Amino acid sequence: MLIERNIQLISLTCLLCTLLSNHATAKNKVYFEELFSTAVVLTDSETITLGVGNFDPDKLLKPHEKDFTESDSIKLRNELTVYSIPYTWVLSENEPKEQPDSFFYKDELTVSISYLKQKSKTDLLSQFEITDDNKDEVYSAYFAYSKHTQLNDNWDFRFRVGSYFMHHENTFHYNSEESLQYRDELDGVFFNLSANAFFIEPNVKLTYNHPKDWGKWQYISDLNVFNGVTFNGVESSQDAKPNGWRLNNGLKLHYDLNQSRFHAESLFVKFQRSDIGGDMVNNLGTKYFYELGVGLLLDTSKFTDLADNVGIGLNIHHGSNLNGGSIVFYFNEL
Repeated sequence: MLIERNIQLISLTCLLCTLLSNHATAKNKVYFEELFSTAVVLTDSETITLGVGNFDPDKLLKPHEKDFTESDSIKLRNELTVYSIPYTWVLSENEPKEQPDSFFYKDELTVSISYLKQKSKTDLLSQFEITDDNKDEVYSAYFAYSKHTQLNDNWDFRFRVGSYFMHHENTFHYNSEESLQYRDELDGVFFNLSANAFFIEPNVKLTYNHPKDWGKWQYISDLNVFNGVTFNGVESSQDAKPNGWRLNNGLKLHYDLNQSRFHAESLFVKFQRSDIGGDMVNNLGTKYFYELGVGLLLDTSKFTDLADNVGIGLNIHHGSNLNGGSIVFYFNEL
């Protein structure tokens, strides 16, 4: 047993030496490119919707199966925490009612503050299943200028240029004797470090609006392309250039349930396919995925200017490492 354990430790030591050697050469750029690119996608609620109370949709479809183990994707969703607070100012707009022969246009400024956290445990360095605690946090500030143009009675076009400032922090607690041996070599290289990134992201969006007697439906095609660079962080993050793109194509349905003076409730349904490319593909484990959302919206425009509508519903994500469902809260969804 002692010889076997010594052999395992020698192998682990060689593995760490190899990692550190490769790191010194490559500066671990790929890790930071994937990390920051994934953070861009996860904090974009128009692409991925992460809520609370994560569940496996198969449990709803197969309620008779009692021996249902938690999937890896649900475990991953439970490790993630995402908060995002957006706000948009209208800089200028044209009302067609005032100029009957003209189409609507609007200029906007959008600011969003986001927080992304993943807490996990790992026993990679322990021979006795003593887990170490790992926490990654990404703080993000997003600024964008948008110009909306009405092409005709049904089609709207939006051009937007945005930028992200991101700060990443890793906190790692060494709880086993094995991992403590390598703390000096790993700290500031893989663990217990910070890094920063700046992104530019142009965006084009086409929206088809079709009003009906019962409400309305929309078709949306939304393309984002982003390129970034790291700066003023740990040495291992330098020279990383995260980049990627995502294309969302979806249908949204808004069915009026109650349109009285003091109540404006509607049923909301969304189906969307997202195609992605770039540095986030490896972490998400796919090049495309689907989302289905169903919820109840309340029109708040009569009571406040902060939001046109708010609501609650269910969202199901399929096709990536984040497969699963959750309870979501809607804000300015339509």
